[in-house]
Amino acid sequence: MNLKTKQFPSRRETTEKVEKREKEEKSEKSEKAEKHEKRELSPVLVLAGGMILVLVGVMVFLDTWGVISLREAGPYFLILLGLIIIIAAIYAGVTASRRNPRP
Repeated sequence: MNLKTKQFPSRRETTEKVEKREKEEKSEKSEKAEKHEKRELSPVLVLAGGMILVLVGVMVFLDTWGVISLREAGPYFLILLGLIIIIAAIYAGVTASRRNPRP
């Protein structure tokens, strides 16, 4: 095939096609994928992280004041950490089921 006989699309046509394809891809993405791209965190995760940080701070404060020893409080810390994570997961599941109820 000769290059002179072959018709190449103009720049405008190719940019329009690219823009159209991008719009189609964007409409295909789910809301969850868009949130992931924007790096939005669930409020539950932020709350759980804050609670863990406060718990660590309280434990260190009580250790410096001599109220408790971190060696003695270590198992309790892990238990409280596990409870915080479990409660956050249950809350996230309940709110997700309220947003998207089963038919």
